[in-house]
Amino acid sequence: MSIDAPVALQPTPDQRSQDRAPRRSRQRVAKQPYLLVLPALAILAVLVLYPLVVSLWDSVHVDNLEIPSHAFTGASNYVHVLTDPAFTTASLNTLMYLAMATLGSLIGGMVIALWLHSLSRFRALFLIVIVLPWAVPGTVNGVLWSFIFNPTNGLLNAILTSTHLISHNINWLQGSVSGQVFVAVSLLWQIVPIAAVIFLAGLESIPRPLYEQATVDGASGFAVFGRITLPLLRPAMAIALLNAGILGISIFDQVYVLGGYAPATISAVVQIYLYAFQDFQFGIAIAASMIVTVATLLVSLFYLKVVYREVAY
Repeated sequence: MSIDAPVALQPTPDQRSQDRAPRRSRQRVAKQPYLLVLPALAILAVLVLYPLVVSLWDSVHVDNLEIPSHAFTGASNYVHVLTDPAFTTASLNTLMYLAMATLGSLIGGMVIALWLHSLSRFRALFLIVIVLPWAVPGTVNGVLWSFIFNPTNGLLNAILTSTHLISHNINWLQGSVSGQVFVAVSLLWQIVPIAAVIFLAGLESIPRPLYEQATVDGASGFAVFGRITLPLLRPAMAIALLNAGILGISIFDQVYVLGGYAPATISAVVQIYLYAFQDFQFGIAIAASMIVTVATLLVSLFYLKVVYREVAY
């Protein structure tokens, strides 16, 4: 008696179509995330990548209203900017604004956030009042502070004169250091509130049992702040410093309104404005803006690399 070998069953057309259906469904699911981000990528390409490429192209060409040619100049525009004493002065001033914006937003935002976090009543009301300066446009912010620092009839001189702390009016924005400090104060008045909101959000996300356990273990207030609060606030701290760094480097409105083109207070962005709309050297202005963009990118990467840390509770 012989036994026949098993015969392999061939799938029917209906079975093959049923097998292909889940495969097509999986392919659609795999493509869906890319399709969802495609509109955002298209907007970024039109509004960011294309202008960036055009700016890089123009930065290595002559782009001057007084010179009709658009000749290729290589790195001469960048060399002109880097060797220009006016841009060097503006860059040093911008570094001072960056340092004061970073330290001021870190310290001021942390103090305000800790105070708001300790409140049990009227927190929302105080938070609204604190956030208001952040909503004020930069130009309006500069005009408001010009009423305070005005050397002839400013509020600061009036208060100090009436209290006999000074005998005559002082031009607060005339000195190199004092001018930068008071311009930075007007900037901090605008950026510290958003830093406080970011820190407050970070404080609210820290679990309360961690503080309770530290209190049971006998940790002091400074130990709790240094061992629990600060380490767990590093993501919020990185975001706040990133925002302060970008605004400190790109400061324009407050400098333009309060100090104008004075070398003591001029910033790099104001100097770029002068290249473009006073000298009509748009190629040089674009090259300077590329340098400022790279500096902003490096500062941002520094904050993200050094300050930012993933935290787990």
